[in-house]
Amino acid sequence: MTTAQERKQQERLARRRRIQRAAREVFAEKGYARTSIEQVARQASLSVGAIYLYFRSKEDLYVSLLEETFEVFDSELMQIRSRSDLPNTDRVQAAWLFFAQWAVSDLEGSRTLRLLSQPGLRKQLSDEVSERTARGIGRVREHLVALVDAGIEAGLYRPATSPEAVADLLWALFLGLLQSNDARINLELSGASFTEAARTALATVEGSIRQQPRVAAEAA
Repeated sequence: MTTAQERKQQERLARRRRIQRAAREVFAEKGYARTSIEQVARQASLSVGAIYLYFRSKEDLYVSLLEETFEVFDSELMQIRSRSDLPNTDRVQAAWLFFAQWAVSDLEGSRTLRLLSQPGLRKQLSDEVSERTARGIGRVREHLVALVDAGIEAGLYRPATSPEAVADLLWALFLGLLQSNDARINLELSGASFTEAARTALATVEGSIRQQPRVAAEAA
């Protein structure tokens, strides 16, 4: 039987999700700079004061939308790790391809992710949003570490490879590619598409940690 406290918590979570759904629609339509809390409140059919009961600022609300993104990342990376039809040697590539496809298909999500590097952002975030975001990034890192570690065990990568270091490098590289792609588009520069650039970047990283073919064959 649901207690009064549990019902209150469920209602709070439902309203929080309602605000986030409304915010996602407004941000997608107007963009971050032209969106106001007042507009989100109207979209959610709530008062401005009600929004501030859940989120400290527009930045806080915007970053909170990453919670859904990280849930998607967590689910997809978990599936990649558990796929029996996918060899360990292909799983890092599958995860990287997923990131690239997500970046192209969810432009607003990728913009939100890039906002995390904004100086002074932490002061605009509530503890709840900051902690949820940190947990989401942590889960992504755990999956990447596990995928690289599986590649080492399969003989694809050199035994001396640090899964943690490679996972951190891949995540930093992904964020850097997002920034670079933005600059290319904003300046109307020619160049490889995001997906092509991502494939090249991964090949460069893997080329530095792969076993030599003969050694890999012996390990297999």
